[in-house]
Parts: sequence; C-alpha cells; structure tokens
Amino acid sequence: MEPLTAFTLDDDAPAEDAALTEASCALVLGRLDGLVAGLSDDEKTLFCMHLLRRTLIAALLQSGFTDAEMRFDHWFAGLERAPLETPLTPCPAHTIVRALLTELGHHPWELLSAAARTISAAARFTADGSDNSAVGLPTKALEAARGLIGEGPLPFVSASSLPFAALEQLNRRLRQSALFAPIERGAAVLPLLGRDVAIERAGIRTPLWALDALQGRLLASCGAWRVPLPCPGAVTAEALRPVLGPCSRRIVMAERLAASVQGLIELAETARRQAMRMHHSLGHLRSSARAPQVWMLLAGFAPLGLEQMGVAFGITRRGTYAVRDALVDAGMARVETVRGKVLLVATGEHERAIQMSSERSGALPSPLLAEFDAAMDEIDRLLERTR
Repeated sequence: MEPLTAFTLDDDAPAEDAALTEASCALVLGRLDGLVAGLSDDEKTLFCMHLLRRTLIAALLQSGFTDAEMRFDHWFAGLERAPLETPLTPCPAHTIVRALLTELGHHPWELLSAAARTISAAARFTADGSDNSAVGLPTKALEAARGLIGEGPLPFVSASSLPFAALEQLNRRLRQSALFAPIERGAAVLPLLGRDVAIERAGIRTPLWALDALQGRLLASCGAWRVPLPCPGAVTAEALRPVLGPCSRRIVMAERLAASVQGLIELAETARRQAMRMHHSLGHLRSSARAPQVWMLLAGFAPLGLEQMGVAFGITRRGTYAVRDALVDAGMARVETVRGKVLLVATGEHERAIQMSSERSGALPSPLLAEFDAAMDEIDRLLERTR
C-alpha cells in the first residue's frame, strides 16, 4: 500500500519545505553515485544481483501481486505457482518479470545487463495458466515509459544541475498519459441472490514499475548519476494525484525518490560486506572458478537448482556437483530438497557463525577441559567414600 500524504491543493506545503526535501534527496543521489563508482567488480556484480531482485519484486508488488515476495524464490526455481492474480492485477506476473529481464538485459551498464541475462537464462518462472488478454502490456508499458522519459524537450541542464525540474516535467506527462495516470475507483456489477448489485471497486494498477526501471536514464541525462540505475518504488500513484499542490507534489516526488535511492545504498553496502566474506572463504580458488560466480547469484538474487546452475553458467552436470561441494564445504551454502528437487541456498553470516561454533564444540577437548573433567571425577569418588 502506497503511503498517503495529507497535502491537498487548498493546503499546499511551503516552498521552503519542498526545497529542503529536494536538497536531502540530492545528497542521497550523490552518495549512491559515489558509492557505486567505488565498488570493486565483485561488489558491483553482487549489487546488480540484489538490484535485479528488488526491481522485479517491487514491480510485482506495485502491480498488485501481494504474495510475490513470499513465493518469489521457489517460483524462480519452477517449484511454486506464480503470484496470485486478482481482478485488479493488469497482467500475468511472469510477463512482467520476463519483460523487465529482457529490458535490463540490454542495459548500458554491462555488469547489470550481464547479470540480467544470467538470471534470465536460469529463471524457471512458471505461468499461472490464466487466459489474460493483457499479456503484451509489460512490453507496451516499457516502450511508453522509454518514450516519455526520452521525449523532449527537457529543461536545460548542465553537467552539475539537479534533476528535479526534469522530474516535474515527467510528472506532468504522466498525469496526461492514458496508460500511467492513476485509475479512479469504479463500479462493478455482480449477480447476488438473483439480481445484479453494483459495488465499488478499486481501480486497476497502472504499470508505474516500467518508469521505475528507466528512471535512472533521466537522472543520468541530468548529470545526477553516471550509471542509469533502476529506482524501484520511486514513482508512485500518490505523486500523480491531481489534488496535490505544486510544492506538495515536489515533496512527495523527492521523498519517494530518496527512499528508493536509500534502499539502493543499503544494497551496495550489503554487497560490499558479502564480497569481503566471499574473498575470505573462496579466495583460494583459481580466478576462473565458477563457485564465486554461482555464490554471487545465490547471495544476491535467489536459491538455485543444479540444472539452473548448469544452464546459467555453462557448467556440466559433474561440474555442478563440484561447485555445490565447494560452496558447502566452505560454509557458503547449504543444500535443501524442495518437492524432490535439490536447491543450493546461500548461507548468511549468522548461519556460518553457528556452524563454526558447532564445529568447535565437536572438536577434541582442550587440556584445561580434560583437567576439569578429571577433577570432577575425583570429587565424585570422594563423595562415594563418605556414604
């Protein structure tokens, strides 16, 4: 559910508040740009895996698939049905993820496009079997978003200017778009006890996720970013409401964009920690080894079946066993069996700590522990004599 604001056209926010919110957003935009530029190649790959997962799940949630996050991992492996469609979801879930992976597979940032192609090859997203006439909507939405973001003329910008004027102009275009403008509540007529009854129904979700996927292009064109990253959750129906005043609208847009970018900063920081752990545990492997590549997908995106691993990374069946054993022996992954299929699941730092503690407890006792046990045995013998 998108957050609602109390601002209305009759009660617009002060211009100073709008400027302060945009300044805070600009600070977050700059922080992410510098953070991504400073990542190593492995850290960038992990970041891309996390970013793709968040982009896909955010798109499904925005489209009304409320159970998407819960089902995502096993759905990716082909072991679970697709997220549940409702009368308010505009198209099947698998068409959204496939369209996004295809779009991002041609992204100008090579590391992100390579990650999208790898995931697309491994994906086993099952269709839900419904006969939905809107299966082409995701591709249409991405084409329309590409046209709106690339449509000129945008306000004149220099290499150091901020993107907020361009965002306002994009917002005006979206409010006039038949595809992206929010759909108001409507009435549905349902048969009940032999007669037709009209009930109020929420409007179908418009595909704002397509704009999230391409939002980074606008930010890059304005000089705010060097890499046009997707911004999951940055564009919301709330920011397109006609009742908002101009300053209130600026605040809503800047707050949502800042929240999205802050989430990406957290992904980058997570990727940095995971890469450090990977190098510590798998750094002894040769540079061409597939185990680190496989683990980055496991840790950043989703669990992986052995067959998926072979297709995505070009590994033979015997090679998949070797990769599995290497990751399990290093404590970087564990094996789970789901519906008769073996899945390789990345372990977290907490799980690894528990495993190491268990290994230490099962080791041979130290001399001090042996001395303590001998003393306790001597006490037991003395007690036996006094009885």
